[in-house]
Amino acid sequence: MKLRGLFGLLVMTVAVSLLMACGGASSVKIGMLSPQTGPIAQFAPGFASAGSVGLASINEVYDGNFEFELITADSGCDSTTAATAAQTLIDSGVLVIVGAACSGASTAAIAVAAPAGVPMISYASTAPALTTADDNGYFFRIVPSDAQQAVALTDVASAAGVKNPAVLYMTNDYGAGLGDNFISNWSGEICTKAAYDPAEGKYDASALAQAVVSGGCDSVLLMSYSTDGASIVEALSAQGFEGVMIGADGIADANFTGDFTDASAVDGLIATRPRPGKDSVAKSKFESAYAAADGKDGIYTHETYDAIKIAAAAIASDPDGDLRVAVAKIGTNYDGASGNHTFDANGDVIGTGYEVCQFTGTNFSCPRVWSADGGLATK
Repeated sequence: MKLRGLFGLLVMTVAVSLLMACGGASSVKIGMLSPQTGPIAQFAPGFASAGSVGLASINEVYDGNFEFELITADSGCDSTTAATAAQTLIDSGVLVIVGAACSGASTAAIAVAAPAGVPMISYASTAPALTTADDNGYFFRIVPSDAQQAVALTDVASAAGVKNPAVLYMTNDYGAGLGDNFISNWSGEICTKAAYDPAEGKYDASALAQAVVSGGCDSVLLMSYSTDGASIVEALSAQGFEGVMIGADGIADANFTGDFTDASAVDGLIATRPRPGKDSVAKSKFESAYAAADGKDGIYTHETYDAIKIAAAAIASDPDGDLRVAVAKIGTNYDGASGNHTFDANGDVIGTGYEVCQFTGTNFSCPRVWSADGGLATK
């Protein structure tokens, strides 16, 4: 371990030990990186609600021993913002960071958190590149790699009768990783492909839509976030595109319509997102508490809750030890709201497959599922 990491771990250990020596519940901080601004900011309220439910749960479970505090910082779905936010959380004394959501934000935060000896547990970062990130064992995620989601998307596209899809993908870790993996798994022709920078003012939605229409593509695969995805879908509608539109978890949410000027353009869109685990006590407990907190249907809320629960359990199990070891141990056959998870040597999980969602008009539903062993099926 690097000297800086040893020093950071020593400081955290001493702080927790002193608090415990004083008697009563120890005050412990958990950090959370949330995309409060940026292209998926509309999902942040769901993450916040799940975080609040998770915080209430861990303080109930560890009452009398630990008093947990959740400190949230804005990742902006941006590498520079996320790195700064991670440093702010570490400076405030957090022992574990939950997040980030966007893969690029997680990559940047790892470069800050790992040398400081602070584990990260992402609830939404799916880029395949994170499997081999230079994290010194400090990065974990409870969502599967997009190497798997790409396979699900090929099955979804085939079932929809797609023959020659266009692939439009962001140039960031998430978009490029998912786009490249879809293309490598697709056995047919690719009509056209185009990469774009999703930052506001950096892409031309009309030009991207025109490439699809002029290429005679029968469908389009969108590896996008919500803001840019909505702009492209509206541009496709404006140019008369009538083919199949398929997206991934970046837009698989009822709140996606909030980024449209004319939400009717979303009609017919199909999108995949990680599937919640089977019915369980943990899942039922979270969903009841989340509903009571007026939480809205959204992506990665179950995962946010689980990440906070795992972080707290790791701290409680060995507050004076190496927390990356504790996180890995807690994350072995962990039965959570989002499913049963076991972290592998890279901090990855297999997941439980994907929901296959759709917009009928502006109504959002997820009537099908996909799994690695069973393929597509109706719920």
